[in-house]
This record gives sequence, C-alpha cells and structure tokens, in this order.
Amino acid sequence: MSKSLKFSFVLLLILLTGCNGISKYDDNETAAIVKGQEITIGDLRFLYPDDTALDYLDWAIKFELVKQEVEDKALDITDNLEADGDWFTKLPPKNTKDEGGKQIRQYAQSQAKKLDMKPEECQREYAKRMNEQNAYLITYLESK
Repeated sequence: MSKSLKFSFVLLLILLTGCNGISKYDDNETAAIVKGQEITIGDLRFLYPDDTALDYLDWAIKFELVKQEVEDKALDITDNLEADGDWFTKLPPKNTKDEGGKQIRQYAQSQAKKLDMKPEECQREYAKRMNEQNAYLITYLESK
C-alpha cells in the first residue's frame, strides 16, 4: 500500500472516529476502501447501532480482506453456509420471555426504523449477511 494511500486512510479513520456516531452521515458515503472495494456508512449502519458502528470499522476492513482472499483463491463458501439458518431469519414473538429474543426483536425494530424497512425484513437481511460473513470466515480459517 502506498504511503499516500495509508495516510489518506489514517486521516479518514481519525476524522470518522472523532465523531460521536454515524447518524449524520449518508448511507452511501464511503467509510473505507479496501483494495478497491468500498465499505459504506450504510454497510456499517445495517449491522451495528449508530452509536457503536464506527467501533467496528476495523473489523469490517479485516473481514473485507478475508473475503477478498477467499474470492481470490476461488474457495467455495457454500459448504459453510448454514443450511438450517432459517431459525435466525425469523423475529422472536412479540411476547417472548427470552431475554436474548427480546434483544433480537428490539434491535431489529430499531434498525428497521432507521433503515426504512419492516423489522421482519431487516432481520432476514441481517441473518443472511451474518451467515455469509461466518461462511467466509470459516472457509478462510479452513484454508489456513
């Protein structure tokens, strides 16, 4: 990576982390570029609450590097996609007594509101993205 690119990335990171949250940024704004692949504010906002999303930027960058390596090596992630992951795509019932279920429902509702989605739709997409992330990570680790 060239020095100017590293400097630009560090400057962007400092500017972003100096802010309290990402709610004032547009979803299409770039948070980082990893080997030509953008990570947008919207990518972070979808997976994490606004007040902590920037704390996960480093993780998002590392994950993107892993994903690109898996793709560069033409490794197949399909065996590591959770086939019975449907249970996580469904929101727990409104009247659930389970604390974890309550947290999942509350998170999906808050994310859906800010992303202009239905909570059920938000949970399905969240589960899909997490399943894919896990498959890339497992595939990467297996290849090592």
